Amino acid sequence: MPALHAQTVPVVGLSSNVLEPSTSGGRLDGIGVYTLALERGLRGLGVRTLRIGAPLRRRLHLAHPAHADLEFGWPMSWTMAASAVLRVATPGTGKVERAIDVYHATDYFVPRLRRTPVVATLYDAIPLAHPEWANPRLRRVKNAMMRSAAGHADLVLAISHAAVDELIEHYRIPRERIRVVPLGVDEGWFEPLPDEQVDALLARRGVRRGSLLFVGTLQPRKNVGTLLEAYDRLPARVRAERPLVIAGKYGWGADELRTELEARRAAGEVQWLDYVERDELRALYSTASAFVFPSLSEGFGLPVLEALAAGTPVIASDLPVLREVAGDAAAFVTPRDVDALAQAMLSVSVVSADPAAREGRRDHARQFDWATCSRRTLDVYREVASSSRQR
Repeated sequence: MPALHAQTVPVVGLSSNVLEPSTSGGRLDGIGVYTLALERGLRGLGVRTLRIGAPLRRRLHLAHPAHADLEFGWPMSWTMAASAVLRVATPGTGKVERAIDVYHATDYFVPRLRRTPVVATLYDAIPLAHPEWANPRLRRVKNAMMRSAAGHADLVLAISHAAVDELIEHYRIPRERIRVVPLGVDEGWFEPLPDEQVDALLARRGVRRGSLLFVGTLQPRKNVGTLLEAYDRLPARVRAERPLVIAGKYGWGADELRTELEARRAAGEVQWLDYVERDELRALYSTASAFVFPSLSEGFGLPVLEALAAGTPVIASDLPVLREVAGDAAAFVTPRDVDALAQAMLSVSVVSADPAAREGRRDHARQFDWATCSRRTLDVYREVASSSRQR
């Protein structure tokens, strides 16, 4: 492939299976939000992007992506296995490679290509660093494939500086092949909904203003059990005034937590809302007395930025990545320290109504935007395209 000039705008292929309703159920996860925001940002910069899909096994047949511009010939799990074992380029890529200058894998499925440089975003190394938090089914095989696939990328995007050392250690990627491009927060999180709409959304969910809010998929590393224990230690009058609202769908490894949340919900002790739509989440953020995020490990922590964009006080785990994202706009606690978490919930929500403090949190969140993320990502595309090896 001929080298591109540094100022040339390349044609970019974006992995798109995370955007497919057939795989996401119409509910985008964090990777889907990132992929869609990046696509919009790049197109706003005049970049031509093509969605690249791949067939996915659906029992006895292959389901083809409905929203892909082009498609690899094989399912991604097959292509990763073939590349990992045979050390050859991914089969069925010729048509895709002829149409693009750079391929960006945003979903951990990193193909080996013959002629086209590959950029991969690796959000974290949690499955490799903490295998106890991942599904044990074929864990070793999947982790080996992920590590091998990461090696197919010419350049790797880390979404935080805090994640770099972990990516180097567990994916065995040379530091010189890593570029840091933080995520952004959509402008819509800063825009308040009309009061009547907020009231209607809260009423539909049975939530009142002033709650303590957690947002995230229920899985072991989110540390929701510690949050529940800390909440139980709050005085009864505070719990009556500040109900705990948990917005997050059920994930792997949370069977006991699910049983506990269902029992607490039935007893009226906790409001577990499962999955919530975007506008519902905006209403929850904007009316919460505090957002509480006691996670044990994160690659970035996008919900923290969303809460700050709404002006909401944030209590976050004292992790390097969350300090990088939230700066001095949040209160930090040791994630397993129940008493410290309870004390933070007791004190931080008192300042929630301070207009100056709310605006300060919003100002901090404005430092992270998708336009900047897209521009910096385009710089990486130009770099990798102009210096790519001949295939």
